[in-house]
Amino acid sequence: MTPRWLKPFWRYYGGKWRAAPRYPQPLHATIVEPFAGAAGYALRHYQRKVVLIEKYTVIAEMWRWLIGASRAEVLAIPEVFDLDDLPSWVPQGARALVGFGLAEGAGSPRQRMSPVARRNRGTRPERPNSANHARGWSPAMKDRVASQVEHIRHWRVIEGDYTEAPDLVATWFIDPPYQVAGNKVYVHRAKNIDYDALGEWSKRRQGQIVVCENDGASWLPFQPLYSTTTTMNGASNREALWTNVADVATDAQPTPASRSRAATGTCL
Repeated sequence: MTPRWLKPFWRYYGGKWRAAPRYPQPLHATIVEPFAGAAGYALRHYQRKVVLIEKYTVIAEMWRWLIGASRAEVLAIPEVFDLDDLPSWVPQGARALVGFGLAEGAGSPRQRMSPVARRNRGTRPERPNSANHARGWSPAMKDRVASQVEHIRHWRVIEGDYTEAPDLVATWFIDPPYQVAGNKVYVHRAKNIDYDALGEWSKRRQGQIVVCENDGASWLPFQPLYSTTTTMNGASNREALWTNVADVATDAQPTPASRSRAATGTCL
């Protein structure tokens, strides 16, 4: 059976998978994410043509591996608590995926799972749909990834800066490191981004443009969209949006079920 959407291949800091139902639905056959990360928005609409642009080499290589990997290749990756325990034949993209699994919602892969997370994995049963079910590089997470890779064969990844995105008529989901909050976790941080230039570039895209930020950012005329409490530390966060689509309030209105999910965090 064809799934309605795909679930995250890994937990990523600032990911938009949970919150994606709050954003406008795509209006074009192609989705472009110029700051791809874990591609949470595209995963919700995976059947469309998807172009990912990613500057961080580790994530770009991970997407290349996922797009080309078979179910058997995914299932062959051993379950480990430390990357050094992986066999030498495991490719770099797969190693990065395991490392992100060990990192639990970070901005880069971790060498080994934290003692607390490892203890939780060992003492809590993996119940379906529980938070523990897909923690780390677990059997549940392997099964999820293995069952989904066939559905992203048509995706394309470009390693490079956002300016290297092809000039397409598309739905542009632009989710950069946030101007204020994006200096703590990401490898390519906010301090290295010219936000005025990014704003002008964003407005020149063809098609539907959706730009994400925190409330209070000024490089585009952002409007408040929703508030969340992060699953990482319980902090409150108010998300904002700029788009060239007029009826955002209607298009972005979530269902009760998606509202409940989106309110619980922003690391997927």
